[in-house]
Amino acid sequence: MSEAYNLASLARLSLAEPEKGAAAVIEIDPPLSARWMLLALVVAIGTLMAYLLPLLSGADEALPTPISAAMLQGVLNLAAVGLIAGVGRMFGGRGTFEDALLLVGWLQVIMLGLQALQLVALLILPPFASIVMFASIVLFFWMLVGFIRTLHGFQSRLGVLMATLGTLFLAAFVFSIVLLTLGFELPGMGDV
Repeated sequence: MSEAYNLASLARLSLAEPEKGAAAVIEIDPPLSARWMLLALVVAIGTLMAYLLPLLSGADEALPTPISAAMLQGVLNLAAVGLIAGVGRMFGGRGTFEDALLLVGWLQVIMLGLQALQLVALLILPPFASIVMFASIVLFFWMLVGFIRTLHGFQSRLGVLMATLGTLFLAAFVFSIVLLTLGFELPGMGDV
């Protein structure tokens, strides 16, 4: 690796210039087991953080069990890895599943930091939390598009964004059909 990065500088680079951040992360080239452990760790921490505010506010009775929430989050992250690798290759990209796994794990690390900031804002300055949430969504797509461009060698940021949004909507549609077929009821469907 030509430059030494610590986690904070790598996160700053990923936020400011996602393509360079993704290239630096891929260049680290950790073993496959470390990539899987990274994803498992962010799923575990993400589940814990998702439960933190409802537990603190006493509104935890409507939450699913932590195990089912972690499993769902894990499945969604794996689906994202598969879609990023597979759909990108369908469009002529050169990225691998292993590098997509690493980049999704790293993206989730950064999103956990933003989620922690949102949690602090909710506890200290509640009106500021919605601004942090909106900024987090924008930053998520900003980094995701940059990471996909680097992973697959694509040139068009707009093309990657449009393909990402199209894939996201199609995947959500298919996922909801699968859930309905398995007998799960989507929120609001019982009132129809």
